[in-house]
Amino acid sequence: MIASVDLRLCIPAASLFWNGNVTTMHSRILQLPVRAPISRLPIAARLSIRHASTAAPQTPSGRSRWTRRLIYASIFGALGVAAGGVLDSKISLPPQPGSPEDQIFMKEIQRVYERGLPIVQELRNNPDYEESGVYQGMPETSKAHRLTSSALAGSRGIALQRVFSNDKEKKVVSVVYLGSGLEGWPTMVHGGALGTVVDENMGRAAIRHFPERTGVTANMNINYRRPVYSGLFYTFHTRLDQERSTDRKAYTICEVRDLTGQVCVEATGLFVVPKNFKLASIGDKF
Repeated sequence: MIASVDLRLCIPAASLFWNGNVTTMHSRILQLPVRAPISRLPIAARLSIRHASTAAPQTPSGRSRWTRRLIYASIFGALGVAAGGVLDSKISLPPQPGSPEDQIFMKEIQRVYERGLPIVQELRNNPDYEESGVYQGMPETSKAHRLTSSALAGSRGIALQRVFSNDKEKKVVSVVYLGSGLEGWPTMVHGGALGTVVDENMGRAAIRHFPERTGVTANMNINYRRPVYSGLFYTFHTRLDQERSTDRKAYTICEVRDLTGQVCVEATGLFVVPKNFKLASIGDKF
């Protein structure tokens, strides 16, 4: 390293004399700052220059470091608590149908249905649609043996189903809440559980068409277009193919839509009234 130093600090005063007389030219030269190798400077001068050139930059104060650490800890702590809550809701056992915890969830789902779904208000304002519950008039002993009204009941199953029937246009719209207990993959409803609800919804349109008010599924085809996520409301829109249907055969077409109107599932079905097997009448409130 080369540094500018004042040689007056380093050269002994005796060197300023020549033959006992002050050399004016020499004194003028020695008064000018010159560039000289550091290795030729006295030890004290070299240390002072090295100290100035290698001084470390100032670091943030301890208070600012601890402030940043506290902020980071708060952020990641909150994320951890939120992730733990979601994970707990996914792996914990669902509340038993009819338990106090289940009733709290059911009340909240009912509240959202009554106040938060524009499709419900739209259907209620249409005089061609009649609103009803499901399995009305069916004895409790029969409900206990049905998949959708027993094993799949409760806030984490098929928590709510309301049916809007339009006999003039042969249409049925069901508003359904699909709970997290129906998942086949995290956050997504199992295709089999979804097919069960589709089957029942198409069956409602078919049975309302049959004079005997009963029937069974003969064929059903389903195309899954988009994921159906749990913990949300969906609408099941079924219409009867009146040109192909008879008093003993009913062809149906169903679409499952999210609340934005996007089609998530498409299905077709054939329902029949058996000739050689007597079925009990299900009625209009199936």
